Amino acid sequence: MFGRPASISVGDRFTKVGQPSRVLIVMAVDDRPGRPPHAFVSTASSGGDRLLIALSALTDPTLFRRL
Repeated sequence: MFGRPASISVGDRFTKVGQPSRVLIVMAVDDRPGRPPHAFVSTASSGGDRLLIALSALTDPTLFRRL
């Protein structure tokens, strides 16, 4: 139904448009059936601040840029 909008894997890095110094690292992908796919991201590889972001948002070039 929802599908994964793009190939996003653990370890992929993104930066938010307008905040190029803040790098988000994908720590896990939640792609359970019947739910929109999301990624758990962290601001550091050691597990700093953690966020849950929809994969569709991560692949939107107006919001995030893949590094």
